Amino acid sequence: MALRKKGLFVGYAGSRVGSSEPYCLEGGRGVVLGKLFERPSNSASVAAPLSLDDSRTRPILESHGRHLVESYWGRYVAFLHDDASGTSWVLRDPSAGLPCITVRFGGVRLFFSAMSVIQHLRLGSFDLNWGYLAASICMMKGPTHATGLREVSQVLGGECVELRDDHARSTFYWDPLKVASTNIIENPLEATHAMRGCVMDAVRAWAGCYSRITLSLSGGLDSSIVYATLRDTPAKSKLTCFHYYPIGTDIDERHYARLVARSGGSDLLERPRDSALSLRPLLDCEASHEPSNYLYYLENSRPDAEIAASHQATAAFTGWGGDQLFYQNHAFLAAGDFLHYRGLRPQFLRIAFDSAQMDRISVWQVLREALAERVQQRRWSIRDAMSEHLPLLRREIVDEVYSSQAYVHPLLTDPRGTPSGKLWHALQVMAPWEFYDPFGLPEDPERVSPLYSQPVLELCLRIPVHTLTYGGWDRAIARRAFYTELPREVANRRNKGGIERHVRNIFEHNIGFMRELLLDGALVQEGIVDRKKLTLALSGKASKIRPGLAELLECMGTEAWLRHWRNQGWRAAA
Repeated sequence: MALRKKGLFVGYAGSRVGSSEPYCLEGGRGVVLGKLFERPSNSASVAAPLSLDDSRTRPILESHGRHLVESYWGRYVAFLHDDASGTSWVLRDPSAGLPCITVRFGGVRLFFSAMSVIQHLRLGSFDLNWGYLAASICMMKGPTHATGLREVSQVLGGECVELRDDHARSTFYWDPLKVASTNIIENPLEATHAMRGCVMDAVRAWAGCYSRITLSLSGGLDSSIVYATLRDTPAKSKLTCFHYYPIGTDIDERHYARLVARSGGSDLLERPRDSALSLRPLLDCEASHEPSNYLYYLENSRPDAEIAASHQATAAFTGWGGDQLFYQNHAFLAAGDFLHYRGLRPQFLRIAFDSAQMDRISVWQVLREALAERVQQRRWSIRDAMSEHLPLLRREIVDEVYSSQAYVHPLLTDPRGTPSGKLWHALQVMAPWEFYDPFGLPEDPERVSPLYSQPVLELCLRIPVHTLTYGGWDRAIARRAFYTELPREVANRRNKGGIERHVRNIFEHNIGFMRELLLDGALVQEGIVDRKKLTLALSGKASKIRPGLAELLECMGTEAWLRHWRNQGWRAAA
């Protein structure tokens, strides 16, 4: 028990010393669950004390939690209470590092981190949210209040819910578009200097929370930057680097991962990927409020845990989030953003050529997009890129999803003058890192993406797209910030490795199970997936129907999730 007062009870489980603990406000006026760092203006971030004295508690309570967002960062959900007014506040940190799901039951509002936590309460059946599930398969599942279950919603990153007299009122203390329009950093040198200091501070702060750490070195830029921030610090001695490589025709990244490990004198554990992986354990995933990327966890969960256990590691670090934060694709939007900020100047053509080079498209395409936004006020839409690449879904479902804003983050439905590139950037960075592993065990290491931290989020949002892609390089500012620490072959890479052939091999190995799961599944029955097209796609024969891996993965994960809830006793939504 962390806190018990009239109208508020806070309990917790799974605490870990140094990384996941309760922070108690003085006088029993609240508790913050998770990990909290103080961020002084001109010095490194430091771990906040577990007991917050009056000088720390007062500004938090007086601001109804806003002070936490402005003067702290981390991975937390805060519960605050004012006895005089009988008001409580629930606040989720801007990086949304810990899940915060909520359901109302019999006059009580429950806030919790996972559906499994409340299963024993037997709250009854839940209605499936088919609109949300269709949007998920259409790659439109941004963070929204909605979930895959109609009765279950979620508090979003940077959102505070005020509870008083059985009424709830929501306020966003953190707004990505507001951040992106404040203290903009256009100068590449200034941006580089700020990026270096911010990333080093965040990664090193997280490293200080754990006794031993594993790091997944993919050979790409982002995980290499995480390693570069730690290699010349005492944290390097508690670091174990590992790499999974595919067997087949995919790009073998071992060479790059070895170069990075060798640059700091670290050993590298190398493990082959298993293309004969069985997908049947998908049916054993635990209850959750929405489907997940189950294949990633199915493939990596246990091997990651075994490596961590053999090296006594309590955290598993990854470079996840770098692609989104540092800006890895859609450079063609940079020219339009420059017009928005600076108008038609000589640099505009240089930026257009750089953007075309990075995206490997015609400069005329870049110019057409930029001028359409400037003259016609037409913003680029994710529908332009995705709607033609979803052959398995019924066309009316795709049209309905992309014509609706029901499952777009509420702060992104109105651009408020934000240009297309920065809107796309904000959409990318608002998808949080998943803290829980659906196949994880209590003793597994905590999963940490140190790049995906509030200070780094805010800095990257403040840098315009034409600066983030400076010189026609993806993630240009991050490259420049750590160029001297990275092996040249890694820092200068333009191609990015993939495991497409590996995933296709897994699908081919599991084709029978996929047919069994999908052809007569709930997605077909509800008219979301076209059974005829799906049958052709899973026939193993040459066909014009060529679904992308992402679409198949979404269908598989969603169907497995639906199978779980069907077995639990579900009600079909009206």
